[in-house]
Amino acid sequence: MLDNFPDKPEFKECRAVHHKLKYASGAFSLKKEVDHFLMAGRNPVIDQDFRLEGLKFLHEQLKCEQKELQQLASDDTLCRLSCSLVELTKCENRDVVIMASKCLGVLGPINMKTISLPAPPISIGLQLALQCFEELPDVHKYCRIFHCLNTYLTDKSIELVQSASTVLKALLAVKKGIEFTNGYKSQLGENEYLFHYLHPFRAGKKKIPTSKVTKPDWDMFQTTVDQQLLWNPANSNHGNWLVTLTTTLINSGAVRDELLQLLEPVCSIKVEFCELVLPYIIHDILVNGSDDHHEVISRQVVSFFSSHCGQSRSGQVSRCQSVTHAYIYPEGEQSICMNTESVRTMLDVIQYLRQQQRPQKGRQEMTVWDNNFWLDVDYLQVAMAAQYCSAHFTALMFAEIWCDLQRERSESDRGSQRSSQGSSQDTRIDTLSEASSSRSGVSVQDLLLEAYSWIGDPDGVYGCGAGRKADSSSRICTYQQENQWDKAVVSCDIQMSQSGTTNQYDLLNVLQCFGANHIFNTYLQGIMGQDDVPNLTSETRELQFEAAWRMGMWNLDSPNKIETGTGFHESVFKAMKSIREDHSTFTDKSLNHSRLCAVSRLKDGCLTSARKLYPVLADLMCVNIVNQTSDLLKSFREVGRMDLSDVNQILDTDSDIKFTLPTLYMKCSAMKLLWEKTDNKHVFRIYVESLHQLATSAREANRHQVSERAIATVKELDISDLSLSIPSQIEEAKLFWARGEENIAKPLLRGMIDKLRKLRSTDKSAAMFYPQTLSIYGNWLAETRSENPNIIMENYMEKAINMYEQLDETGDRSVDAYLALAKYADTQYQNIVNYMNSSTYEAKQSLMRKSQQEADRLREVMGESAKDRYLRTLEKQTEIDQHELLCMQEDRNIYLLKAVLNYIKCLRCGDEHNLRVFRLTSLWFNNVHNKDVNSMMEGAVKEIKTYKWLPLMYQLAARMDVKPHRDTSQPFLQILDKMIYETAVSHPHHTLFCVLALANANRDTELLQQAKTMRRSSKMSKSQADNPAEEGRVLAAKNMVGKLRENKKVGDIVKDLQTLCDAYIQLANWNVQEYKTQTKPIQLPAQLWLTKVKGLRNVPVPTKEIKVNASCDYRDIPHIEKFEPTFKLAGGINLPKIISCVGSDGTKSRQLVKGRDDLRQDAVMQQVFDMVNNLLQKDSETRKRQLQIRKYKVIPLSQRSGLLEWCEGTLPVGEYLVGSKGAHARYRPKDLYYIDCRTKLTAATTTEGKYKVYQEICEKFQPVFRHFFFEKFTSPPVWFERRLAYTRSVATNSIVGYILGLGDRHIQNILIDCKTAELVHIDLGIAFEQGKILPTPETVPFRLTRDIEDAMGASGVEGVFRRCCEKTMEVMRSNQEALLTILEVLLYDPLHVWTISPAKAYALQRQRGREESGDTVDVANTTADIIDLAESSTSRNSETQENLNKVAERVLLRLRQKLQGVEDGVQLSLSGQVNYLIQEARNPKNLARIFPGWQPYV
Repeated sequence: MLDNFPDKPEFKECRAVHHKLKYASGAFSLKKEVDHFLMAGRNPVIDQDFRLEGLKFLHEQLKCEQKELQQLASDDTLCRLSCSLVELTKCENRDVVIMASKCLGVLGPINMKTISLPAPPISIGLQLALQCFEELPDVHKYCRIFHCLNTYLTDKSIELVQSASTVLKALLAVKKGIEFTNGYKSQLGENEYLFHYLHPFRAGKKKIPTSKVTKPDWDMFQTTVDQQLLWNPANSNHGNWLVTLTTTLINSGAVRDELLQLLEPVCSIKVEFCELVLPYIIHDILVNGSDDHHEVISRQVVSFFSSHCGQSRSGQVSRCQSVTHAYIYPEGEQSICMNTESVRTMLDVIQYLRQQQRPQKGRQEMTVWDNNFWLDVDYLQVAMAAQYCSAHFTALMFAEIWCDLQRERSESDRGSQRSSQGSSQDTRIDTLSEASSSRSGVSVQDLLLEAYSWIGDPDGVYGCGAGRKADSSSRICTYQQENQWDKAVVSCDIQMSQSGTTNQYDLLNVLQCFGANHIFNTYLQGIMGQDDVPNLTSETRELQFEAAWRMGMWNLDSPNKIETGTGFHESVFKAMKSIREDHSTFTDKSLNHSRLCAVSRLKDGCLTSARKLYPVLADLMCVNIVNQTSDLLKSFREVGRMDLSDVNQILDTDSDIKFTLPTLYMKCSAMKLLWEKTDNKHVFRIYVESLHQLATSAREANRHQVSERAIATVKELDISDLSLSIPSQIEEAKLFWARGEENIAKPLLRGMIDKLRKLRSTDKSAAMFYPQTLSIYGNWLAETRSENPNIIMENYMEKAINMYEQLDETGDRSVDAYLALAKYADTQYQNIVNYMNSSTYEAKQSLMRKSQQEADRLREVMGESAKDRYLRTLEKQTEIDQHELLCMQEDRNIYLLKAVLNYIKCLRCGDEHNLRVFRLTSLWFNNVHNKDVNSMMEGAVKEIKTYKWLPLMYQLAARMDVKPHRDTSQPFLQILDKMIYETAVSHPHHTLFCVLALANANRDTELLQQAKTMRRSSKMSKSQADNPAEEGRVLAAKNMVGKLRENKKVGDIVKDLQTLCDAYIQLANWNVQEYKTQTKPIQLPAQLWLTKVKGLRNVPVPTKEIKVNASCDYRDIPHIEKFEPTFKLAGGINLPKIISCVGSDGTKSRQLVKGRDDLRQDAVMQQVFDMVNNLLQKDSETRKRQLQIRKYKVIPLSQRSGLLEWCEGTLPVGEYLVGSKGAHARYRPKDLYYIDCRTKLTAATTTEGKYKVYQEICEKFQPVFRHFFFEKFTSPPVWFERRLAYTRSVATNSIVGYILGLGDRHIQNILIDCKTAELVHIDLGIAFEQGKILPTPETVPFRLTRDIEDAMGASGVEGVFRRCCEKTMEVMRSNQEALLTILEVLLYDPLHVWTISPAKAYALQRQRGREESGDTVDVANTTADIIDLAESSTSRNSETQENLNKVAERVLLRLRQKLQGVEDGVQLSLSGQVNYLIQEARNPKNLARIFPGWQPYV
């Protein structure tokens, strides 16, 4: 892996060979080029200074492949590339730094979809070594030391090379060094190269290994080490201090590790090596030294951090990121405890010690929590030091440790706080903050707020007091966080008037962000004209120059020279001014200085937060835009033309608007400058389009002032081209509409419609924009209900569609028009349907019948020729009523057909609204006898791509039948049959399992009958024959399978799948009771068909997710190669089997094969989760937070067996907390045993008794789940990101689970991923609030017990959890019609039995109680069991469809209430509803009444 060679004659041959080797297997995509560049960077032989050619080549690739570059934003490739380029900006070669900056500028402020940045990659050799010694963490330090010394052998410093050689000879001559060498070679095997390379430094064979271990000398240690000046000298630089400290410790006699004792020669000259080994040395002293050694080290480290806090308190960092970073000490006065490098080194010591296991004291085993206390440090002071060094994640972790420690020490307070969850979590932070301020002068609340604001988590600050604190500084920070710049302006003004401060930066920054450019400029000129105001600070000058280049004000006094203090925006301003004045040489110089200024911000501090990288990427993109403008101008002057196709593209990502706005501003300013210099009409078009893009982006981000200014700029231009002026006018109308100024927006758009109607016959642009304005205006009228529905549809929506069709427009605009009309017609249709189902309509029908009957009686009495006035009145009224009903039915049919037609067109023309297929299907299912609807659906099968029907395949297959009945018709069945057939042929791997599950509904019994193992087969056959509807579906499915077997394209796939399904079903029903106590792998007997399944080239691994391919090409997907010959049992009443399927790509996939269990409910719930994920992905707020429901594959094989994807790397929450080596027993050994808790709760009979017992249990059984994250994720950035992912996952699952009424959420039904910390909910059989009809009803909306909350950290439910709940609920509410449509289709599924019978409910809780008490129940998986289950299924299916429909209607009604915020009969706001649910879930009285097997105390 090498970079490109220079394009010079002497390297011509090398370039040719390199090119041939690199592209031997074909041309590279951009992703491959990036991966190649990253791999070359990990080559230890290549120094950063020699990567210039690779960077040049990468820069050209990134510029040329803009489209592919946008695609890379979907994974971590761009994140890894950005981090690699940032590392290159730190090298000493200026050309490399500038070229790396140019590459970063092409990337721009991409959304890297992560909060923390990955650590810099280590060399491949060291990474491999650490992986091999993963189980031996003590050896890691030796791996790092030897690899580091190896790199020093090629250093430029001769002295360092000699010292490294000396040390290596000494290390390889002692016994421990030889032992490590041999162990290293043994572990790495063929991959070992390090000690082959270091072989010359080994001692001769005849030389006896020495062991240099100095005797401990306490007096020398005390004399040399226990010195304040050694640990915290008043005046010293970082290098001298660290070298002195490290060498003194090595020579103190307290270091017992003989390898560490030999490192002094390198430590004395290499600061970076000292930073590496200092933690190892201190750890060795603490492990092997006495209590006196511990006391000295601990006291000196504590003193270091105490001194830091004492000196930094006067210069605390402001939470507002607009304020400068840290307090600046005069030259020569800074003590070592205020040097960021030195503080970071001491933080590394604390962090390394935390990751080491403390020695056992007596019988007491040390936990991960105990590892935090090697030293008696105040973690709040350490957290403050971490924040000072910009190590924000470390600061958060240490602050959390301090908070947990305070709660543990407050025994009395802890009992009351932990036992009652009714108190708000924010009071904990407030109380702790008061305690921290009184003890150490450091406010933990302010510290957390500051750290969270720098990290960029949009929700974390609200868990620490943001939005609750009333002081002006806190409010300004909150307003900035929420983009409420109007409020921030007023607060800044009040703050300045009250404090009398002369620092103008905050107010100026807020004014600029607010978009008040003219006020900003006037205010700045005013303060500059005052004699009593000091010179502007460097930060304020930067704001001044930024405003100048944005507004094109080139009259600022700024000499054409680059000085030491020239800032970024001043350099950019000078570069653009020099372009304007044709000083091209100075332009390049200014641009390079701008790049160096930008990347210099990355060299200071610890770059672990992606939030700190985004502003730099935005600045570098701005520089690239100016650079490109300069190049275009040069080209225009030299050849008289410009290639505008390469004008810098702004990546279409989900980046925060505060980072993309500067690049949009720069593009506008640069294009304006280029237009003024060239007077080119194409440049002018790009300039106007850039302003339009700025206005649109700002409006969508609710930065309305910025949008309004951009539109005003466009209006000032003399634009005669309608294709440029009309979009801005439309955008202006949209802006007013977004701001709620409807009375301005509507007339504005109405005037445009009139204007375009007159011009559309003569102007092509007018013809293009006319239907767009009609569609927008029609939507606005529909939204405000300002016009008759028929007028809205005919004059606006249908008219727009007709024009689009005349123009052959098939893009997004026409699709949106189709959808708008479909939704509006659907709404009108639904209104009529709802009215016709209402009591009002029924009463009217009854009155009409009574009137008709009375009229008939009068005619009988008076005769047909009677002219009674009352009779005539009755007849007339009846006629009017009948006409009204007839018109209503006609309108209903018209609206229905328009909705169906336009849903079909919407689905046919684009993929943006594919979820609408659910609504289309629902309308079809509800109107199966309507000939026109069936005719349209017949056309839809031909026009709509087959993959769009895949999400509904279970529901479509469930309605198959061989002959029509009341809920179907013959045309309906024919269309359905064709739809399923064509979808199965196009996408067999996504469809066939659904059809086969129906065809194999009774396959379990058939296979057992074939084996002659059941004596009651005749009874089974009879019971099945009694259900003709079920038999019709099964027969229809078998007919479909038969037709597909004859299809040349999928016939072989169907045959292989049938073979595989039979093998799975046979295994699922195989009796394994004799193996139920075994934990080791069990051999599969040869008679099982699965052992003979090999090389199924037509069948992919069923439990692997197969991405839907619109082109229907599935040739390259991995297929089933074989199954492992052994299996394991998963436990549980039915003893499901865990098997391993080996794919053709060599990967193994574990699968769970279940028998005697209907998995259709779980499969449908996974289907719902998939739809919810689609909705969450479409919303910008939930997408930004990556809120998703974790899914797994569920494949029903028949009515009684199925296959599930094994969730690799997961652990049941209950297993971690109260398993055999559970966290509760490890961290709280003196607490109550969890089974005793359940016994106590079970013994309580009354409601008051249960509540009292629950309170007592909570006092004696404390939560410990927070330790999961300290155990699994030792690195602070990873710890934070995983805990954030956990909290978001809990929030999303809680709200979605509540909406769906998901129950039975005990601690074994919730898994946690040990790598990502996301939750996975399994066993989804209790849904749609069926948990409320259990013998002991469930009383909480979701599981939010103390342990679940404990893992969220000190903020608890406040901040991240609450706001993610609100964002998820907002998506659920705003998409309630789509959700209800989806669930309606599922709830009326004739095969989907989601209701729970009383017998099943009783058995469920009875079995749960036995499992919790440790009892075992022997249930042989016999034929009789299957018969009994089949009989129960038959009786269940015999329920009338009317009763099931009534239950479904009741469920849908409650779902609608939830989505409208109705709780206990009261409609709540969104935040009010979320708060209600959180309080209900945490309410001890609710938790006390729940079933004890649910374990509410955990």
